Amino acid sequence: MPTFPVHQNQSPPEPSGPSYSARVALRCEQGHAPGQVLHGVQELRAVIDDRLRGDLGDRYDQHRAQSAGTDKLTVTFMLRAATPAEAIRSAGLAAATLAELLAANSAAVDLSGVALIVRAQ
Repeated sequence: MPTFPVHQNQSPPEPSGPSYSARVALRCEQGHAPGQVLHGVQELRAVIDDRLRGDLGDRYDQHRAQSAGTDKLTVTFMLRAATPAEAIRSAGLAAATLAELLAANSAAVDLSGVALIVRAQ
């Protein structure tokens, strides 16, 4: 029976373990509407995904961003973790990675007051 080579471009394994959501609330800088900032975050979607898959591996599932009111936006990460403590640790790393990428790309967000909420799904 013939054997086939393993392809290097296979999708990463499906995340496993209990599911958690980690929501990061960010305030937009004065004079910047959430829609403008949200557009910038959406342009970084692939960069954020690649970086978090590298940092968190199979603990990272996906993220989504949306505006929240007149001067805020939220980014929600879907994570997998064996324990609540691991979920909180992963959420903190995801939030820090997001902040780093937003700052490096001059996103109009105020990182001096960030809220992080982690919930089991």
